[in-house]
Amino acid sequence: MAYKDLREWINQVDEIGGLHRVEGAEWDLEAALICNITPDMVLFDRFPGYPQGYRVLASLVKERAKTFFITGSWQCEHTQGTPLTRAWKDRLKTFKPVPPREVSDGPIMENVFFGKDVDLLRFPIPRRYEGEPRYIGTGHTVIMRDPDTDRVNLGTYRMQLHDKSTAGIHSSEGKDGRIIMDKYNKMNKPCPVVTVVGIDPGLFHASTTHLTHGDGVSELDYAGWLKGQPEEVIMGRMTGLPIPSHAEIAFEGEILPGEKRLEGPFAEWSGWSQEKEFPVVRVTALYHRDDPILTFCMGSEFRPPGKEELAVLWQQGALVWLQMELAGVREIQGVAAFCKGRLIVVSIKNLYAGHSRQAGLIASQCHAGAYGLAYVIVVDADIDPANIKDVLWAVACRTEPKRAVQILEECWASHLTMQDPAGVQKTDYGMDALKATYMSKAVIDACRPIEWDTSWHADVYLNPQLKQKVMDKWGPVLGKA
Repeated sequence: MAYKDLREWINQVDEIGGLHRVEGAEWDLEAALICNITPDMVLFDRFPGYPQGYRVLASLVKERAKTFFITGSWQCEHTQGTPLTRAWKDRLKTFKPVPPREVSDGPIMENVFFGKDVDLLRFPIPRRYEGEPRYIGTGHTVIMRDPDTDRVNLGTYRMQLHDKSTAGIHSSEGKDGRIIMDKYNKMNKPCPVVTVVGIDPGLFHASTTHLTHGDGVSELDYAGWLKGQPEEVIMGRMTGLPIPSHAEIAFEGEILPGEKRLEGPFAEWSGWSQEKEFPVVRVTALYHRDDPILTFCMGSEFRPPGKEELAVLWQQGALVWLQMELAGVREIQGVAAFCKGRLIVVSIKNLYAGHSRQAGLIASQCHAGAYGLAYVIVVDADIDPANIKDVLWAVACRTEPKRAVQILEECWASHLTMQDPAGVQKTDYGMDALKATYMSKAVIDACRPIEWDTSWHADVYLNPQLKQKVMDKWGPVLGKA
């Protein structure tokens, strides 16, 4: 079922029992802890100190296997693991751009503010963790236009709330938004930007997907395909950038060359980040719907036993799988991404000497897999890449470390990744005082070598038919009936 905006999607999720409504919670820490308790989405209202109707939809990305595909333009019988990843990979092969449609008006223009009337503090922006400032994200999208190609880019980049009309922005090295900001900075021109803070899952998924932008494809084209209809957009009065007309909250602004402000520290997937200076967005216009809904991601714990401990990132796995196939890797049986993309596991039917190493190297460097990646593990077809216990068994029992592990130097990184700061190359790099950042990656070939004699490297199994026979006979005695 197609949907036009976040409100239509919320109603559809509510109908299948995937939504909780909470009124009166505190925006400071309490709302985030509520989200940690439940795997479902939570719609907050009546925050103390804010008008009724100023709402926050949290945990937008939780249970996406259930909510996104049941309520989107595609139906899928699989809800987890490699079957879901394969199904989405096959779906990606059918992608055809659905360009946005420009309109003159829309619900986003129900409330309009310019200049001194702009006030980002009017919204109940939550604080997620003790010791962390309030920030906008990461359930939003940032819209920019490449000054060289004219392509419109959507990306989700952390934005700290500095004051009522100023927000910091951090786009990591190599991300499209960062490349665009660097281009404007080198031209000594302000970088126009639109931030949309209340978005539906189609826009959010498009904003967080590592598209390769073949033929100038924009994430807006991808969002239209996901949602089954063109995204309606209004051209911003201050920036000329497209603003989704049915979004909840949006603001226009510009990033001035060289202007930075200290921000952080933030709770990141790799641990706590340090306070650092990052570029600043000066907001010139603010738009929002009546009774606006701010979309926000919070409540995550990334270290076990937190709920994000080893969740399979099936969308990323599907995109890595597709890009590997397009690069010519044969007989891929499955791909799974873990730990916010720090670990990728690839299962193949190992056909020839060098095949498994080829798969690992390409997985480590394809666009969807390379950013921030630390480890790629390649396993045989009998190992489910989404089952981390099976994967670790293969690493422990099917590898000889000297042969199996290959270290790659100077790969795509972020300062958020775990690395020795002394190893950062001191080279000017765009707008970031941190200079250029590299990291190493490890490719672990856990496939049985082609030359192994399978007669004496065969796995040990108990006969399943005999096991069932014994279970039928002795199960009642052992309390297993």
